[in-house]
Amino acid sequence: MPLPGANTRPATPGFLTTTLRLCAGTQVMTEIYDSSPARAILRFILLALLCAIMAAFVGTSVQRGMFERAGRALDEEIGAFVFTPETVTLQKDPDTPRRFRLPYITLEYFPGDTFSRVDFNVDRTSDIGIIILPGGLASWSKVYWNGEDLFSAHVMTASELYAWLSPKQVKGHEVRPPIAPLFEMYSGPGLAEMLKEKIGSPQAAQSGEVAGSTDEGQKDPAISATGSLTASFALSMLSAIILLTTFGRNCLQIGLIVLLVSLVQYLRASTLPKGLVFKNVLTITVYSTFPAQIIATLIDAAGGGRFILFQILFVIIFFIYQIFAFRAVMNKICPQPERKDDDFDDPDF
Repeated sequence: MPLPGANTRPATPGFLTTTLRLCAGTQVMTEIYDSSPARAILRFILLALLCAIMAAFVGTSVQRGMFERAGRALDEEIGAFVFTPETVTLQKDPDTPRRFRLPYITLEYFPGDTFSRVDFNVDRTSDIGIIILPGGLASWSKVYWNGEDLFSAHVMTASELYAWLSPKQVKGHEVRPPIAPLFEMYSGPGLAEMLKEKIGSPQAAQSGEVAGSTDEGQKDPAISATGSLTASFALSMLSAIILLTTFGRNCLQIGLIVLLVSLVQYLRASTLPKGLVFKNVLTITVYSTFPAQIIATLIDAAGGGRFILFQILFVIIFFIYQIFAFRAVMNKICPQPERKDDDFDDPDF
């Protein structure tokens, strides 16, 4: 039991309750404006993660049919991908370089020594791709940073791919070698040089745990994967990229907006009621981003970004919401006096 007269601040509603009530209106802001800004920031990061998961689900659901059609067309064009511990080739015309455009993703194939690129900054319609060289494949995505194109890439050699596609049986369970989840960053020339060095030529068969010959020089059988399977992999890759880019964008871009708006509101101290300090302003601003972040993220993931940019839609919703949020808090701190019927009965008017 709290002592009489003790400061009994009401408990802050839970995360889901707060989020739902914020989306329903601004009344909940009068209950949480004095809560911890650190808790608000942690909840903001959690919401950014949930929005990224929803964006990945919505984005891949919208594009699934297109990827399935692209997979069937790829089956007709290449037949299948053929994997051995040494090389990755195509079933149809394996000696002919190809370039395919899947939805949002470029698929390039360079057999033998046909890969001669010295810079990865080539003209293309996609910022995401898969490139297949004799010794393996790499998935990559482009980001624009500080006036320069940078590329994040993940490489798997032919032997690593073969080991992953032909898992060993251990006590009745399939055991696959782990795949490093991290992408490394490269410049355009750096990525081209790395690809030549790691997978630009057929990999020598490796013995031991990865892949290679079986008994007495007997070679491992080749493994085929259809184009439809590749399209499914590309869809999974797109889902992962949507999740990561959405989470990073929401945290960084919205976080910067929150900081700037909080500082501007606090610097206008003359318009703020007494007792409203910076931590309150920051808390109100952080929570005011919740409805805008959810709505803008889902519309962008569903394809609305072709008509209105995520940043513009977010800013419009956020600024309108935070105006009413601050007004609700100010009315609670400094309630306006009730008007009486005779307030306008001025005999001199």
